[in-house]
Amino acid sequence: MPLLDIRNLQLEFGTGKDALRAVDGVSFTIAEGETLCLVGESGCGKSVSALSIARLVPTPPARYVGGEILLNGRDVLKMDQRELRSIRGGVVSYIFQEPSASLNPVFRVGNQIKESLKLHRPQFATDEEVIRLLKLVGIPAPESRIRDYPHQMSGGMQQRIMIAMALASEPKLLVADEPTTALDVTIQAQILELLRELKQRLRMSILLITHNLGIVGDIADRVAVMYAGQIVELSPARALLQRPLHPYTQALMNSVPQLGHELDRLQAIPGNVPNLGQFPSGCRFHPRCPKAQSDCSQKAPELVEVEPGRWVRCPYWK
Repeated sequence: MPLLDIRNLQLEFGTGKDALRAVDGVSFTIAEGETLCLVGESGCGKSVSALSIARLVPTPPARYVGGEILLNGRDVLKMDQRELRSIRGGVVSYIFQEPSASLNPVFRVGNQIKESLKLHRPQFATDEEVIRLLKLVGIPAPESRIRDYPHQMSGGMQQRIMIAMALASEPKLLVADEPTTALDVTIQAQILELLRELKQRLRMSILLITHNLGIVGDIADRVAVMYAGQIVELSPARALLQRPLHPYTQALMNSVPQLGHELDRLQAIPGNVPNLGQFPSGCRFHPRCPKAQSDCSQKAPELVEVEPGRWVRCPYWK
């Protein structure tokens, strides 16, 4: 049984005729000790799907209108508030982008980590445990940095503090939502290496959300590509990077610069991700797709397993 099993998840904002479906039939699994990357442009529904795992999307304005979110075999959508509090942090923890916006500027970082310990492991809410967590995420001189305020740390150090806070509850699933977006390339590589090491050491699963396919090969076991609220390709990471099948995945790959290839200008995907409520008929990617056929605007394609372990939402993927 997988640690996380999302089945046909459907989430809307608003009600009645004005309802806007942000997540439409999303399904994927994450096994124990596995890293799944959820990839796509901004506005595709990645973060909303991830927040739904612990039902963190406010209801209202959102409504879960279908599907299941099975976490350790229990449906999160059927849990009461007491059960939800037990899994938030205790089973699944989150790391968000922009750590400077997530950390409280008026509290010392040690106290912020200790607050997470008090909620989930109160017997370990000590300075010694905070120092151990700081060492775990690679903070130098943790005995002194425990008293620092967030503004006294660089962006990379702040992100390490956020990771320490997420690990304080010893979660089984770590959700990292664009954890390297606001960091320079060198610090990005350090944070990804840290996540990889922590996964191996702690045997936890990771859901990494990103718009950058360039970092997928460094950390992912499998990749789910999302577009306009739907999964359009699901594949083992190595197979996807070697041979992307869906035209959208191919376009994302082509937009990543490669060393040794000189270009006059970067390759961009024409157009934009459609707004909620303005999805085109048929295949949602067809207005931007170089392989679009006459029937692509008429019939919505299903997500089909075209090779063992590889799923694609396009009849013209070959």
